[in-house]
Amino acid sequence: MRDCAVIGLILDSTVRLSDADREELDRAFAGRVHSVDLTVTVDEAEFQDSQLDPSELCSRMRGGSTVRTSMPAVEDFAAAIREQLDGGADEVIIITLSAEMSGTYRAATAAAAQVAQERGLEADGGGSEGTVGIRVIDSQTASAGSVGIAHWAAANAHLGLTACGDACEKAAAQFSATCFVPETLEYLHRGGRIGGAAALFGRALKIVPVLQVHEGRVEPAARVRTTAKAARRAVDEATAAVAEMRTREGAENLRVQATVLHPEGTADEGSALFRAILQAARAQWEHVDTAVLSTVVTAHVGPGSAGIEVRLVP
Repeated sequence: MRDCAVIGLILDSTVRLSDADREELDRAFAGRVHSVDLTVTVDEAEFQDSQLDPSELCSRMRGGSTVRTSMPAVEDFAAAIREQLDGGADEVIIITLSAEMSGTYRAATAAAAQVAQERGLEADGGGSEGTVGIRVIDSQTASAGSVGIAHWAAANAHLGLTACGDACEKAAAQFSATCFVPETLEYLHRGGRIGGAAALFGRALKIVPVLQVHEGRVEPAARVRTTAKAARRAVDEATAAVAEMRTREGAENLRVQATVLHPEGTADEGSALFRAILQAARAQWEHVDTAVLSTVVTAHVGPGSAGIEVRLVP
């Protein structure tokens, strides 16, 4: 093995990268950045997550189309790992959306074990002399939150797989938070993310739910009566989360990144809720990005939704 191990990065397609994100990751991983697609089925037509236009999906969901999603096959991840190793990587780090939300993490872990067995390598741990390490990270979140974990990987890639993976796992557990407001709970109910009683309760009382991702699971944060209050509450929850992150060990020199999320094709197409969250977030933090959700995530939260993800980064 070389004195300085070369790490390849594999992401799943819910981790949508901006041009700036891609540039930073390519720089840190010497261009060795690979994405593995999840699948979206609209009525009976199958699409790769990265190939389906977000605006089209929202339009078809509003029109009543049946939408389902499925995780990548184990072989899809195995092929990506082999490509990284054959392309010169000594070690591979894989970052997936929350294991509580999808089987994607389990598929990646199975693929790591499969390739390790094929090649006599070490899987799911740091590399050692004469071996290649393959480490799979559960981001405990999705979308922009997972992008944040990828940036932690980039900042620590030069330290080797063990330190890089440890930094990513700490960031996932301690330095990231997501709040979002669905237009309706129906899509989350269909996807099994909330119970039918909760969805019915929200419709009956015209409640606007504010949800959060906690330890990888979608959980209620608050229930309010208007979208304006929901937007304000989502940002308040994010602000409180940042304050809590600041108390944790290692947070002293980290900076805040905030991203407001929506499922439409562009920010101009975003809902009134999205614009309200964006306005409130920009009043709180100087630099706030916007990002479009992957179509897989949109299939579960539904059109018209919006949210905010905050994280501490190096």
